[in-house]
Amino acid sequence: MELPKFKKSKSTQSTTIGNNTIQSFHAELKQRISNYFESRQLKSTGNWKLYSKAIILLCAYFAVYIHLVFFTPPVFWAIIECLILRGLTAAVGFNIMHDGIHGSFSSRAWVDKMAGLALNMLGANNFMWKTKHNIIHHAYTNIVGVDDDIGALISHVTHLRVLSR
Repeated sequence: MELPKFKKSKSTQSTTIGNNTIQSFHAELKQRISNYFESRQLKSTGNWKLYSKAIILLCAYFAVYIHLVFFTPPVFWAIIECLILRGLTAAVGFNIMHDGIHGSFSSRAWVDKMAGLALNMLGANNFMWKTKHNIIHHAYTNIVGVDDDIGALISHVTHLRVLSR
C-alpha cells in the first residue's frame, strides 16, 4: 500500500495578511501546549507521581508473572492472575512505554529510552512500535487504509469473511 503524500510545515511557519499574522496549526498547537504547562507551573515530563506509578506497575507485573511461572497456582487462580497480568501488560505499555518512546517520561533521554524498552520486556518490539505509531499513526492520523490504529478489527473480520467463502 502506498502512503499518501503530504507536505511538512515548519513549526515556526506563519503567514501575514495585512496586520494579522496567522501561525501554522503545528506552531499554534505547540504554543498552546507550552502555555498550558507554564501557566500551571508543570513540567512537560514525568514527576514523582508518574515514577511511583511506574514502579508499582512493574513490581505488580513481575510479582504476578513470577507467581504464575514458579508457584503454579490452581487453575482458577491462574486464570484470574492471567487476566490481571493482561491488564498490567496494557498498563505498562500505555503508562510507561508510550511516554518513554515519545520522550515525555523523563527529562533525561536515557530514562526515556529505558522506559521505551519496557515494550521489549513485554515481548514486543519498540522499534516496530515507534515506526507504526510515531511515523504512520501520527503522520496519517485517522486516515482510513493508512492509519493502522483505526479499523484493525473490522479489516481483519473482512479478510476472514472473504477467506471463509
